[in-house]
Amino acid sequence: MKKINSLLALFLLVFSVNSRAQMYTAGDISAFPSFGGSHDSTQCMSTAFEMYQFTIANSFLGDSIIVKDQNTGMVMAAAENTTGQNPWNVSLNTFSMPPVVPDNQVFGGMALFNGFTMMKFISGSDTVFNVVSTFSVPVPNPCQYGNVSGKIYIDNNSDCIYNTGDVALNAVPAMAAATYTNGSNSMYGYSNATGDFTMELQQSWLTTYDVSISSNYQFIFPSTTCSPFSYTYTTLPQSNVNFSLQCTSNLDVQCSAHGPVNVRPNIPFVLHAYVNNTGCDVASGVLKLIKDPHAIYNASLSSNPANTVNGDTLTWNYTNLTNLTNNGYWNSFLSGVHLTPDNTVNTGDTLCFSLSATLLTADLNASNNQFNICIPVVNSYDPNIKEVSPKGIGAAGNIPNTTSQLNYVIHFQNTGSAVAYNIHVDDTLDTDVDPKSLVITGSSHNMSPVWLSSNVVRFNFNGINLPDSTSNEALSHGQIAYSVKLKASLAIGTQIKNKAQIYFDSNPAVVTNMTLNTIANPNSISNVDKDLTYTIYPNPANAFLQVVMPTILSGSTTEIAIYSTNTQLLKKQIVHTTTSTVYIHDLASGIYFIQIKNGEKSSMKKFVKE
Repeated sequence: MKKINSLLALFLLVFSVNSRAQMYTAGDISAFPSFGGSHDSTQCMSTAFEMYQFTIANSFLGDSIIVKDQNTGMVMAAAENTTGQNPWNVSLNTFSMPPVVPDNQVFGGMALFNGFTMMKFISGSDTVFNVVSTFSVPVPNPCQYGNVSGKIYIDNNSDCIYNTGDVALNAVPAMAAATYTNGSNSMYGYSNATGDFTMELQQSWLTTYDVSISSNYQFIFPSTTCSPFSYTYTTLPQSNVNFSLQCTSNLDVQCSAHGPVNVRPNIPFVLHAYVNNTGCDVASGVLKLIKDPHAIYNASLSSNPANTVNGDTLTWNYTNLTNLTNNGYWNSFLSGVHLTPDNTVNTGDTLCFSLSATLLTADLNASNNQFNICIPVVNSYDPNIKEVSPKGIGAAGNIPNTTSQLNYVIHFQNTGSAVAYNIHVDDTLDTDVDPKSLVITGSSHNMSPVWLSSNVVRFNFNGINLPDSTSNEALSHGQIAYSVKLKASLAIGTQIKNKAQIYFDSNPAVVTNMTLNTIANPNSISNVDKDLTYTIYPNPANAFLQVVMPTILSGSTTEIAIYSTNTQLLKKQIVHTTTSTVYIHDLASGIYFIQIKNGEKSSMKKFVKE
């Protein structure tokens, strides 16, 4: 007892304890409780201890006293008479409940503690039942607290005010990360059915605190003046800490597909096709994939097999895609399409696939409802790599200083000897890109992103259960894709570097290659850059194709040509605008190529005529 009190006196200021206690007796057992406690004004909490002094009459060598929780049977304390003392006097410490009382739970200047609500003392055949004790520690100078409150909602009319037409978000966590002169702490609150949240924060010793909502929502809703990613304050209380989240659109479906960097003859692979809705309204429709005729589809080994298969055309029905669900951040329909290149493909060939998404209602931006991907055929490659687009010209990856956005894809494969249960990918963004502009554009598996710091993002594939390449080559791959915008007015010669670290379970990181882009004067690379960016839709098409180019070169014309798969020229037309229509109603159903030439630039894509 003296040792305990001396330690408490060394660290804390000990006060007298108020208690309601009684002597407990049964047979040879007599027990009387004593209590001690203290308040720490620096840590803003009270602690306490409880001790019972037992006297056992008619005791003997080997006699025992046991204190148990009467409800659970857990032994809380015990002692044995090792000397044969009679009567036997012994002191036992038990637990106080709760072990610590913070100052915001102090009432009437007292911190209330309880012994276990139902204890029993056992010595031989004697037992004391229903032992209950309550005691309190005086708190003469409790720390002060204040509330932080606000509303979390979808600001559909973008006026920064919750009003008609806006949608309150329920059960969204809000966090206050506080810094104190003696440490730090975080408090949480959850929005209710009306979108309102409140939480209590310690005011004493406070220097500053940041209020934010779950980082997953930062991947859906852009930071705005109405709703930044976080608010910073120094005083309490604070009200109207509102997160007026604004959708990028009400309904914008887009589709894409990601597969391995390369494929090999007769070796199966998985093409991850998906459709997602970046808006907040509910979207339903049809996802269609026109596969390369040299890729053999296996429905039984595919995740989310196609609802219908008609030759090389696979279709899926998707329903109720919206970001306002528990899935959060990136609600998508995924299908892992199991494919095998047939034995006619050779190194240097490419397998091309066309993906399209249709809606049951109008879409805000129909130009992103189709996607084409071609995968080279090789013999071997490094499966854990990072790609950037635009890749740029030459070893330095020169890109024009007018480039506004970079697109990244991180590929990984489990080349170990057993399944990988959990995988996470850490990516440190270059200081010359804007982290707040990051948009997830694709994922091979269900994934949850989180910011580790202002420019480090982690993509968590929890429970991915990725097979090893030996047992299942096709399903041993995974990808994550995202886009990010460059900061404005970067100087000529600025280098943007990026690499990722891939963690398979508890293994050391697998580090990808480093991508490199260098900001260059357009005049210095125009003579090398022959690629032309354009979009075609719909694809597959029936009567016509719409061709959309971001710009055309001044003083030049655009030539559009249609070729068959055996390179026969079928159509050609000259246009002078960025948007053009090419009529294909007279073509037979099948796969064709469209080539666009503008000045010295040209590019070719595959499309399907239904």
